[in-house]
Amino acid sequence: MDALPPGMLTLDVEDWEHANFAQLDGKQPELARSVTERRYAMDANTDRWIELLGVNQAKSTCFVLGDFARRYPQAVKRLADAGHEVASHGATHSLIYRMNREGFREFLKRGMGEVASVTGQAPQGFRAPSWSVDDARTPWFCDELQEQGLRYDSSEFPIQTPLYGKKGAPLKPYWRGRLLRVPVTVLTLGPVRVPFASGAFFRLAPLSLVRLGLRRATSKGLPAMLVLHPRELDPAHPRLPLEGWEASVHYARLGTTLPKLQALLPLFQWRSILETYRSRLDTPGSPLDN
Repeated sequence: MDALPPGMLTLDVEDWEHANFAQLDGKQPELARSVTERRYAMDANTDRWIELLGVNQAKSTCFVLGDFARRYPQAVKRLADAGHEVASHGATHSLIYRMNREGFREFLKRGMGEVASVTGQAPQGFRAPSWSVDDARTPWFCDELQEQGLRYDSSEFPIQTPLYGKKGAPLKPYWRGRLLRVPVTVLTLGPVRVPFASGAFFRLAPLSLVRLGLRRATSKGLPAMLVLHPRELDPAHPRLPLEGWEASVHYARLGTTLPKLQALLPLFQWRSILETYRSRLDTPGSPLDN
């Protein structure tokens, strides 16, 4: 039997209220009250992740928010004990391009420390909340990650969307000094880039398109990576006070996440980002072509 093609699974480990839509600006006190009143147990979904992946002997990278680590330390420990890489998603779900360099440095240290205090190991990788970095507004971003000892970053979305992303960004992993940057997988159709592998794009895309995108990426030596969130594993999670297109995007086709994930798990050899690139990370600047 031919070996399964490689793939990377990632989970942005945050709670149901963590989002950065404009409609939510100024509503933090209201959201905090809702969290306390509803008492929704998001750790049931991280445990579901462990169970689903365990059936297929799949591993993942879990980018854990500091807020989540404080709220559910045992859930984070269970992720680590199950063999999943625990990386950093920052201290809170704040937008990095709204921070100055000094503020980001403290944000980064705090988020890394909260994860390390639970797992006993310093995180090796980072992903920005809502992909909120770009060369123009956060030119110091990669330097700060390297200063804190991080070895890779997965914060680059190589398509410009109304909320985030960068037009024309690299599709392949590349070095920025000693830091390896691993972009999100997109499908290229000639000059057109089609998002399909993360969040709402994953939920909206037909399974056939997701399979095509992942297989085409592996055939071209590109990273084949999925990006999901614990809340997407339970369509009944509490709702944010959103309206219009933002509500539509955030909650579109939640019921498709689990069936698609279950269909894809047997088709690839799913590993963490750290496991996939470990040999290259040990020799920063080394060639990345397969």
